[in-house]
Amino acid sequence: MPDEEIRRIKVERLMPGDIILTASSGKVSKAIRIASKGQVSHAMICVQHGSIIDSTNDGVQAHNIQRELYGPDDHVAVLRLRQSLTEVQLGTIIDFARSEIGTRYSKSEAVRSVLTGPKPRTRQLFCSRLVARAFASAGVHLVADPDYCTPEQIRRSPLLAELADMTETVSPAELAAWAARPNPIAGMQDIQNRILAAARQLDPSVENFNDLDRLVQDHPEWDEEIARVYRESGYLDLWRADLAVNPWHYDLDHMEASAGSPRDAGLLEYCLSTICEFHTGGLRFAVNLAHYERALDANGRATTAQLVALYRQLVIGDQTRREVALAWLQRHHPEEVAPHLQRIAPHSDLWFSIVDRVEPRLGAIARLSIQRMGSPDVCSACGDPAKDYRLVNAAEAMPGVPSLRLCGDCLEIRRGGGEILEPL
Repeated sequence: MPDEEIRRIKVERLMPGDIILTASSGKVSKAIRIASKGQVSHAMICVQHGSIIDSTNDGVQAHNIQRELYGPDDHVAVLRLRQSLTEVQLGTIIDFARSEIGTRYSKSEAVRSVLTGPKPRTRQLFCSRLVARAFASAGVHLVADPDYCTPEQIRRSPLLAELADMTETVSPAELAAWAARPNPIAGMQDIQNRILAAARQLDPSVENFNDLDRLVQDHPEWDEEIARVYRESGYLDLWRADLAVNPWHYDLDHMEASAGSPRDAGLLEYCLSTICEFHTGGLRFAVNLAHYERALDANGRATTAQLVALYRQLVIGDQTRREVALAWLQRHHPEEVAPHLQRIAPHSDLWFSIVDRVEPRLGAIARLSIQRMGSPDVCSACGDPAKDYRLVNAAEAMPGVPSLRLCGDCLEIRRGGGEILEPL
């Protein structure tokens, strides 16, 4: 295949919540398209800048969209909802897709989506079921039956519109550069599948990591074995891969040394995409940390203690990465910060949807203050007149909390306790 005919999706134009539909010239794709009387044979969902999730024979997995390449005969379509999602809805869809990581692929049910007859509704997935169920979890029904649908039925959904000009040619130099780069996501997929395979030896009903968490809590007799599997798999050290391959993500001086110039287009795009998801991009780490801390307090499992330590590290690493990107932009492209930096207003629906998962007591206190004063424009803690602040050291102080609405007194109390707060 000539290099100039290799394409990829334009990552800078792809947004979380977008649906990618594809077809290839292969036999399986052709069979699916014939059976479904359609143009496409596979469905994926974008969950973060550059990151997609789909369901294949390897189960539900995440991928880097920049590594997904398409030939001249491949069909690629990107669809977006005609009516925008609320931020809370988008978060629900993304959370659903992420929660299914590792869930096994059901070939038999995928086939039944184009057949008449019995249609069992198991927890296993196939590509279009994953996408349709994810949207249905947020009240968006792309198709009549999210459990049994085809990629073509998703393509024809009246709720979706196809976007134009969403692919670009990949140069030979870029292909060579990507081929030379390590692919940590592929290694992560292998490790995740090995952990779940070991768990299924204990309980065949395990589909994903949520199931594995329940297994740990319900069966203390298996705790040490599962903890050992986590340790020996390398799962607890996966975070070190990005640190080793991309140390400039985590250190401003290293970023400066790595940049060709302040006008480095690739670095600029990376930093902008990183601050666009400043709070929500790594929210899953804080949510998981809160989940495992509660589980550890309740049952004290060795497996859970390992995961608490892991997610504390991931929360800190994610915030460090985003702060470094922000600092580089403030130094070299300050005009780009305001239009791109994600800001989440305290007491907004999105704020409560986050805080309720990572700091539920804060959410409860804020609601009481709002109810008592009859206005959301009051201090999150005491109800006095207040201003909005970003919690700069949230990773250490209150992981996942993006902002606070504070009066002068509460601001000083929190600063005295070590919180770093700057005007939002």
